[in-house]
Amino acid sequence: MRLNKNDTFTVDGVTYKVINTLGEGGQGEVYLVSDGGNTYAFKYYKEIPGSDFKFNLKNNINKGSPASTFIWPKKYVEFDDESCGYLMDVRSSDYVSFISYLTGKNPFKDLKTKLTWCIELVESFKLLHEKGFSYQDLNDGSFFLNPNNGKLLICDNDNVSADKTNLGILGKMRYMAPEIVRGDKDRMTGERQMPDTHSDRFSLAIILFLTLCLGNPFEGERLKNHVIVDEKAEYEMFGKNPIYIYSEHDKSNRPINGYHTAVLKYYPMLPSYIKEAFHKTFTDGLKDRENSRTTEIEWLRLLSQYRDELITCPHCGKEYIYGYNEKKVNSTCPHCHNKTKEMCLLTIGRKRILLEPGKYLYTVHLNKYSSEYNHAIGKVIQNKNNPSLWGIKLRVDNDITVQDRNGNTKVIAKDGVIPIINKLSIQFDSQTKGEIDKQ
Repeated sequence: MRLNKNDTFTVDGVTYKVINTLGEGGQGEVYLVSDGGNTYAFKYYKEIPGSDFKFNLKNNINKGSPASTFIWPKKYVEFDDESCGYLMDVRSSDYVSFISYLTGKNPFKDLKTKLTWCIELVESFKLLHEKGFSYQDLNDGSFFLNPNNGKLLICDNDNVSADKTNLGILGKMRYMAPEIVRGDKDRMTGERQMPDTHSDRFSLAIILFLTLCLGNPFEGERLKNHVIVDEKAEYEMFGKNPIYIYSEHDKSNRPINGYHTAVLKYYPMLPSYIKEAFHKTFTDGLKDRENSRTTEIEWLRLLSQYRDELITCPHCGKEYIYGYNEKKVNSTCPHCHNKTKEMCLLTIGRKRILLEPGKYLYTVHLNKYSSEYNHAIGKVIQNKNNPSLWGIKLRVDNDITVQDRNGNTKVIAKDGVIPIINKLSIQFDSQTKGEIDKQ
């Protein structure tokens, strides 16, 4: 059965009318439908799924979405001939496909926005895994992004299932963990290894590498060994013998000059701690899937640190890290080579946030137990009449006490502005203290 424009179907007493076709994939067709007041997307499966798949889909609907970023199935629909599908929300037109970002059609507004998207991605999979799910099929077609604010949407959630339970979809080559590609045996059950949280983490690292470096972490010199990249070549590169392009142990698969231009440009600009996280997952994590793949908590801490350390060059307008955690700090902009500007640093415990107009403070900065890495509670602003005067506009539930270098104290209302001045001590609450320093 195929749905046509103006066809109708009824679920739980509500009638839905087909407006038009939104798209088509391997599993099914997606239609725009309306109940007369609201519009939804309806995915209809070309082939009738098995009972296990149907049960899992209905179970996921009953459990509900792990996070608002997932375009989660909302209502199961089954027809008289046992064919079926599900209703879900319609993706906003503000979002573009991750593939369009990779091809250069829709770049992020800036690096800060890109990192915000990465953090939202990791947060989403942390919540998914905490609910006992694994996504199982992370690939470049799974995600959408708002290039202006870093917001994320995750689609194709009908294959999400309980950890280590698989319903036929193993993943997409170039994104799958190598043990899934090879069909290794699970050391606990002796049966074929099924996608799970650990394989999700490998695929997640590949998506993050693609986002930050615009290249696949296993495609390098070894491409020259294959006339065409067919299934045999992919099995060799991504399953049988994957070699990370920046492996410290095997340098045989480095990026190719003139071919992997983006990777060669962007990888050197990553902070050392981000490089180490990729190296851990893509080398040790090839064999030790349970202990050597960077976890969501680790990625959140590292990506947040990366975002905190960004500064903007006043000459070329591009962002780069100052380099607190590197062997040496960047005394010049790596893009235009002009001298690094004077900066203000806010230190809160072990966190160091470089302040400049447009920079945000997040809940996690003031609450070390928080997992809200993208919930902004403060923003650096400039005085409209005197742009050289900066302050932190707050959105917190309590008043703030500040003390200048001379010992003078002042109470700032919970929705007030903290002046950014050298050696200012800030008591955010009874347990959280910060200090501003000019560098």
